[in-house]
Amino acid sequence: MKAPVVSLLLVLLSACDAPRATEASDPATLRATATPIATATPVSFRKELREGTHRFVLQTTGEGSQRQMELRVEKDGKELITNTQAVEGTVEDAVATNLNNDDSPELLVFITDAGSGSYGQLLGYEFKGQGRRPLSLPELSGAAAKGYQGHDTFKVEGQEVVRTFPIFLDADPNCCPSGGQRSVLYKLPTGSTVFQQVSYRNQAR
Repeated sequence: MKAPVVSLLLVLLSACDAPRATEASDPATLRATATPIATATPVSFRKELREGTHRFVLQTTGEGSQRQMELRVEKDGKELITNTQAVEGTVEDAVATNLNNDDSPELLVFITDAGSGSYGQLLGYEFKGQGRRPLSLPELSGAAAKGYQGHDTFKVEGQEVVRTFPIFLDADPNCCPSGGQRSVLYKLPTGSTVFQQVSYRNQAR
């Protein structure tokens, strides 16, 4: 009589354990209790450039008005500089060039800030020897600044940097400039770290 009783108890215990095993292996339960995977910081801009023996890899990460800009520079295949810095606004483009035809190339980064005026900035570096030095763009002044309220775009044409923006007349709201557009041209004198304005021209839109 004892053997049938033991067998019956074993069957009952197995039946009780079966649902628990099934529940523990339920995919829905596993998905609900799994640790979420962290989302990588989004890359908002990335570009690889070459000028002479230099190679530049530039990218920005993050969202919103402040982002991290990472720059890696190689010369003759060897790492020269790796740098990370905060930038205000959005990187729109970057150009590697040699505006004064010397042995030191330049990297120009064009940035638009996050404000309603979308003011443009030029972040520039000249790479000389094993280091770099920053380049700066003078503030608009005189007749070239008349009617300026931001919305700049930048590009390189030949040996010049061209800055273009709409011209606002006195009665124009911020949304609707009506004075055409102006292009201001800059050169980088040999040995200088400051761009020089050489001319400007107005065009009807």
